[in-house]
Amino acid sequence: MEDANKKYSFLETEEAENLFADLDIALKMGQHVQNFPHQTELFNFIEKFEDELRAYYRNLFKVNLAGKGSDYTRYFYLEIDDESRGIVKTRAKKLSPEHTLLGILLLKIHRIDKFFVNDIFVPDLIQLIKTNEEYKNYIYNLFAKRREKEATEIDENTIDDWVRNSLKEFERLGWINYDIRNREVFEIMPSIERLFTMYSYEIHNIDRLIDETNVMEERTGGLYAVEDETQD
Repeated sequence: MEDANKKYSFLETEEAENLFADLDIALKMGQHVQNFPHQTELFNFIEKFEDELRAYYRNLFKVNLAGKGSDYTRYFYLEIDDESRGIVKTRAKKLSPEHTLLGILLLKIHRIDKFFVNDIFVPDLIQLIKTNEEYKNYIYNLFAKRREKEATEIDENTIDDWVRNSLKEFERLGWINYDIRNREVFEIMPSIERLFTMYSYEIHNIDRLIDETNVMEERTGGLYAVEDETQD
């Protein structure tokens, strides 16, 4: 017992008393923790006790506490998979292919085509998807294929709901952050780099997804969104 306490001595600190419960819940719900104002304390806590925290999650829950990026872009998350999910007892669920699709499109719009530099106004994003012929054609066709409908049956409200629901998942994951003064404005967080890394080819060649709709089911296994606590 003495060895165990020494190994996880961070649990005896004042910081842990104030922060660890919130951090543990956030990580187990699939969130990414990074050095931004709303997460600074949690981020600093991880950096201070990173080795001990990594051993804690590895030994007790069989999951890896991953740290990616450097300096301003550094972020942390738990690598939760189907095997470890039961041990962690997480409420996280796999990111759906439709949410993944919006993430791929968002990164293409932002990183590749550079339509938005910093803050993104949600209605502007929705309008761009609906009116830009390139985006409109393959998104409507792919969306129709996933739902086994004709593209003409996908109405504007469907696209609105898809974008807003996907952004809600991204906020829970920590991939975007809404302006506290205006919930219609968000910024992309460094941790969305995880999606960019997994889907770099698709982001650069998004039109190919129409012929490869199963790629998202195959590759979302390591991405877990946060389950809505209002659901049963």
